[in-house]
Amino acid sequence: MFDFNTKKQGEWYVIRVVSGTEENVRQSLLQRRETFGLEDYILEVFVPMHDSISVRAGGKKVKRKKNIFPGYILVRMVVTNESWYIVRNTPNVTGFLGAGTVPVPVSGDELEKLKGVLTEKSEEYKTDIQVGEFATIKSGPFEGSEGKVVEVNTDKGMAKIMVNLLGRDTPVEIEFTSIIQKK
Repeated sequence: MFDFNTKKQGEWYVIRVVSGTEENVRQSLLQRRETFGLEDYILEVFVPMHDSISVRAGGKKVKRKKNIFPGYILVRMVVTNESWYIVRNTPNVTGFLGAGTVPVPVSGDELEKLKGVLTEKSEEYKTDIQVGEFATIKSGPFEGSEGKVVEVNTDKGMAKIMVNLLGRDTPVEIEFTSIIQKK
């Protein structure tokens, strides 16, 4: 996991990378660290991720890791000419975040904010269901009922659907996995 203890040797820096290559750059930096004997200078390499849950057609949940900051990774390092050169010249690295050519370490306040983002519940649900569309409930006490989607809550993985019960439109809150989008 990510060690925010900055009292250890080295400071945290933000490295810009080609978007989509964050994990490859992380692996490459770790390998280059070993190859060039820089274990005492390049201390940690971290790609901030969170869990993302997508609901596929048919209601199947798919959980995967998603990058919080596409195009950026964090490196805890002691900046020397050699360590700076090795990081800067790693394939798909476009530079350090900072002013000009001088890398600027991440401040303690910014690290605390990032720590808060990473420790809070970070699951997110995704669905193709949109407000205004019609959906059919496929399970539960309202199975087979159809209605109009009036609210989509991706934080909870729930949708609110207006269903006709006893001649009245009644809002029913139901999980994404229990509804089928009508086409």
